[in-house]
Amino acid sequence: MPKVKLKPFACPTCGEGKLVYVEVEESIIKRAKRFPTIVTAKCGKGHALVVFVDANFQVRDVEVSAIATEEEKDAVDKTKGWFESF
Repeated sequence: MPKVKLKPFACPTCGEGKLVYVEVEESIIKRAKRFPTIVTAKCGKGHALVVFVDANFQVRDVEVSAIATEEEKDAVDKTKGWFESF
């Protein structure tokens, strides 16, 4: 499937005016059930972004996203999980 280049946008966190360039699969936007649809991206400094894209491939809004992390397990919990997988 062809990819579409979205109009470059600024990262809300960086504030330096550096633009973020994103390409998305055309079919993903065309098959969206509602608009604007969400596209995730990262800026050059690694900030996680949520980009709202309309049916005409226009960026309507950009928000900074929190990155979820998994709870770290100790060695005993990891071993229990490993044995339970059998």
